[in-house]
Amino acid sequence: MASHWHAVPLIASPSYPNSIAWSSENLVAVASGHIITILNPASVVGPRGMITLQHSKPFPIGVVRKEDLMTPCLMPTCLSRDTRPCARSISWSQPGFASNSGCLLAVCTTDGHVKLYRPPLSEFQAEWVEAVDISDLLCDYIRRTNFREQDLPTTSCSQGETSTSVKLGKRHVTGFGDCSSNKNPRSKRNGVSRRIERAKYRKSLGEEPVHGSNGDGPYVQAQHNKIDSLAASTANNKSAAPSKELIIFPCSSNIQVSSNEVIDVGSKNVAMSVQISPAYDVMLPEDMQNCLPMITPEQYASRSALLSSIIVALSPVLQTCQIQPSLSNRCAILAVGGKAGNISLWILCEPEGYTIEHGSASVDPTLIGFLQAHNSWITAISWEMFSLDSSVSQLIMATGSSDGSVKIWSANVEDLVSSSEANNSPFSLLNEVTIAISSQISTISLAVPRKSQEKIVLAIGKGSGSIEVWICHVSCKKIQSAGFYDAHDQVVTGLVWAFDGSCLYSCSQDNSIKSWVLDGDFLHKSTFPLKFPGFENSTNLLNVSDQCFGLALSPGGLMLAAVRSFDSHLLHQMYQARTQKAVVEFFWTGGQSFENSVENTTESSTVLSERDLLCWESNILQSLRKFEDAEKPLVLWDILAALLDLKKSNPKFVDNLLLKWISSWFSSFLSGDSIDKILFHTQSMMPNISSRRIYLLNIVCRRLMLSKAKAGVLNGEQLTWDEPKNEGKFNVWNNLLVNNEVELQQRIVAFTFRAVLSHASCPSDMFSVGKKWFPLGVAQMECWILLNMGLVRNQLNVLRSEVRELGSRINSVCEYINKETCSFCSAPVPFESADVAWCEGNNLNSSSKESHKLLRCAVSMKLCSIQSPMWFCMCCHRWVANIMPYAFFDMPNSVLAPGNDRGPSVPNTLRPLCPFCGILLQRSMPEFLLSSSPV
Repeated sequence: MASHWHAVPLIASPSYPNSIAWSSENLVAVASGHIITILNPASVVGPRGMITLQHSKPFPIGVVRKEDLMTPCLMPTCLSRDTRPCARSISWSQPGFASNSGCLLAVCTTDGHVKLYRPPLSEFQAEWVEAVDISDLLCDYIRRTNFREQDLPTTSCSQGETSTSVKLGKRHVTGFGDCSSNKNPRSKRNGVSRRIERAKYRKSLGEEPVHGSNGDGPYVQAQHNKIDSLAASTANNKSAAPSKELIIFPCSSNIQVSSNEVIDVGSKNVAMSVQISPAYDVMLPEDMQNCLPMITPEQYASRSALLSSIIVALSPVLQTCQIQPSLSNRCAILAVGGKAGNISLWILCEPEGYTIEHGSASVDPTLIGFLQAHNSWITAISWEMFSLDSSVSQLIMATGSSDGSVKIWSANVEDLVSSSEANNSPFSLLNEVTIAISSQISTISLAVPRKSQEKIVLAIGKGSGSIEVWICHVSCKKIQSAGFYDAHDQVVTGLVWAFDGSCLYSCSQDNSIKSWVLDGDFLHKSTFPLKFPGFENSTNLLNVSDQCFGLALSPGGLMLAAVRSFDSHLLHQMYQARTQKAVVEFFWTGGQSFENSVENTTESSTVLSERDLLCWESNILQSLRKFEDAEKPLVLWDILAALLDLKKSNPKFVDNLLLKWISSWFSSFLSGDSIDKILFHTQSMMPNISSRRIYLLNIVCRRLMLSKAKAGVLNGEQLTWDEPKNEGKFNVWNNLLVNNEVELQQRIVAFTFRAVLSHASCPSDMFSVGKKWFPLGVAQMECWILLNMGLVRNQLNVLRSEVRELGSRINSVCEYINKETCSFCSAPVPFESADVAWCEGNNLNSSSKESHKLLRCAVSMKLCSIQSPMWFCMCCHRWVANIMPYAFFDMPNSVLAPGNDRGPSVPNTLRPLCPFCGILLQRSMPEFLLSSSPV
């Protein structure tokens, strides 16, 4: 196995497959016991985020008789002795679904509960914040549908019912009526209310769709709170109740337990079965009149399995035009697999607006489908997008079960987002890959190769250690086997496709990590990348680790993360064993070869051969071209980290790679042309280059080629260099960066002016302050044009003249403020730069006698407020107060290019992206708190 690039110790050990996940905004989450650790791979020794799992409330299922306690179907519940919650499954959303446009983290615990968590934007803490409890919403839906048991009465009892239930008076009971810890206030869903929005009635159920939110609205199902907080039963007709009853609480199987006892709680020989814990005491209220129905043991087991979740998986972003006009056209599907073989499907829409001032923007999942996928536990789910053409997109879902069966499902994207019947799943069965066998499915992974997008490849990992690979042709619904392989000796705990579905990485509980290459219809074992500069100081941890519990691939595809547990007997018992339970290792995979031969090389791990360099070049170029797609979040951290290390040992290799990448944009140039010729041509062709490619160039210039430039200079100015011998090459890249930023600044101004003219031609009530986007800083942009007349193009001056012709109407279609004042001393502030400003306080007869430095918004060029937090770019270190519409960031060329009349004719969704780098903007956090690093 290769030496790692970095290793990070953990204080708890993982227990389940796929215990690690890498987000598209470059954060790594590791599920290890009762703690989920969130890391920034760019700063592995820096601050961390965490989620500390708390005991969850029990599901209100029902009451069974005491004599039925030993029924076989109830034995797992009665014999459960787990001491605390444990994370079973985790999954990241794509960026854009948190209130700051970041990622949400879905967590499924061993007690069957599923929750979504968001980053602590305004709390300034390491602990992530619960956004919504999916299990509460699912329970509410299942109860309203009578637990999907058509022949049973409703599960809720009114005060006057006389059915088979037992009334409990005001008694003090030591139990777990509320499984939440009273010591930690966050365990009581701090600031999170379970709001059920009533939107429209279902024809088949006569009920409303299930929604969830973390807003501050009232919880309309007040009676459910009482049942959730105390699972007790009542009845007014004592004769209807038998002499002794047993109440089994469907609580977490991870409650801290010392014994299982029956405690007398009534005078009529009524007993309650509880799991005793000294930490939980509850008082039955006097007005407790709610009740749970008497059910059979089989019904209890069935309902418990229906509500107990096993695995979660969030889909890629779905682009659609059928979402309500007031909402975003981007959404995602959350799949929650349960013990009954069912999958509940929840749709998450992006927020209407993004903010960094507070974290209370609602997360509102809606149940859109309930799929009975298998007959046993759902143990694996994987997603992929599939599109034969640009007009029709399908969402592909692969599911695996503990009975060994695997199925592939498909759904049309437009049908998914328009689905309103929760009891009718929008997914249809595409293929049944394997039937039920003895070996359970532990993990699966889907991929859609770009070279042949008419098919998908599926890898299946099993409890026996074997791996199966299948190729599915979606259009004809045919499937063919690519082989069965005895890959590992124990359970396969992780599978991940890499390099466009050409390479597969697998890991197992036998502590091995293996590399496989798909060659046509056959999967053969390949050599794991062994060599990379920087491995000389790394330590091989195979000697002290005993099991591997998952793999995750970086956003750029050049690095692999694996989580292993330590063998405590091999660690120092005083200094290591008590605090180091597991480790996350990061491995470079950019040198992956796709040849059939398996070599056991003994060469130095720091010396790259010509063959190794060719592999690195091919894989890096493929990754760079992948990010040219404007829909893909721009996270180049692993690419830049690899190129920076390669540049130290072989700078010529990096120069040639970049020139080959840039020259591929122009058909008239070859890779052998000089750097000066290609970069000069790039500058001349800048108006015809897409914004995404300019962003990539800016990031490469600033973070790679100019990484040694002196810091502290203003953006757009000439940087200085400390190495005279390389000053010529430095000037070439520096000039490219300056010209790129001037071009982007012109695009911002032209885009804004076009919006002003478009607004002026529309009705006055269509565009106003408070809509999704309102042009700001028009007066400051006019000043910028006047200061840079020698740089701007003539078309921009023409647009400026058209805007000036609006006269007095201009204030109704945009914000036009000529004079700006200092926030500290109220002195006038002249416009001299697009980045910073200085007030004229030192020139006035004021008491301050000093000139204050003020920041300008990188989008509007207006002065930034000193009272409100601002967005911050981690790459160019600019500040943004007013974010741009998303339409600006996916432009194929300049707004001023000939024949391009593109402009925002309607309000467009705002996206917090840097207008000069294209990366996701963030709130600037203190150094002791976690933040992501896109570059």
